[in-house]
Amino acid sequence: MSDRILERAFELARSGQCRHLSEIHHQLKLEGFTQVQAHLDGPAIKNQLKKLMAAAADRRPGDSRE
Repeated sequence: MSDRILERAFELARSGQCRHLSEIHHQLKLEGFTQVQAHLDGPAIKNQLKKLMAAAADRRPGDSRE
């Protein structure tokens, strides 16, 4: 299950659906994942997810990030 939660977190980050880590946590909980905080609390994971979300935001059409 821990592999699946990480895989799904990365999918959400890449999708552009989530703009913040808190949104990834919320979505995973909605999807029935448990112990989300424990799985995503490491600094390396957080940094990877943030980079993926930033890259997805850069690809989002009409998004003017300031």
